[in-house]
Amino acid sequence: MKSVRDIFHGLVLRGVISEHNLVGCSEVDIASVEQHFGCEIPLAYRDFLTIAGRSAGKIFSGVDIFYPRLLDLEFEAEELLDELNLSGFLPADAKVFCMHQGYEINYFLPVSDDPPVFQFFEGESSSIKAWNSFSDFLMASMESHLAQWPDLN
Repeated sequence: MKSVRDIFHGLVLRGVISEHNLVGCSEVDIASVEQHFGCEIPLAYRDFLTIAGRSAGKIFSGVDIFYPRLLDLEFEAEELLDELNLSGFLPADAKVFCMHQGYEINYFLPVSDDPPVFQFFEGESSSIKAWNSFSDFLMASMESHLAQWPDLN
């Protein structure tokens, strides 16, 4: 399994994204994420925030995943689930880190350095473990974006 750092380094080496388009979070930003989540964040997620937590070119274009926007996602996910009569659906320790178009929720449980990522879609009655790790989520997302845009800058 590739580390988050290796994933981004590989993209830069392949020439599909420039380092100057990767804007990471500061330690102060990361501390605010940890305070928001109420825990020390997993290493893989910390690495993502450090490398590209504020912006990553076209990667995640149209997706709510970047700081500071990510601080609103738990509330928005709970709001969506309330509208769907699924209050209390998310596990108490779920860390919502990504939403797409207001109908897709991605979260992890802080159980390891590279935790599995769960996904919920509006219209479904349960969430699924969509990726075995945050790194797998990131790699799959990158490949999906590369299929649409060979240049991620």
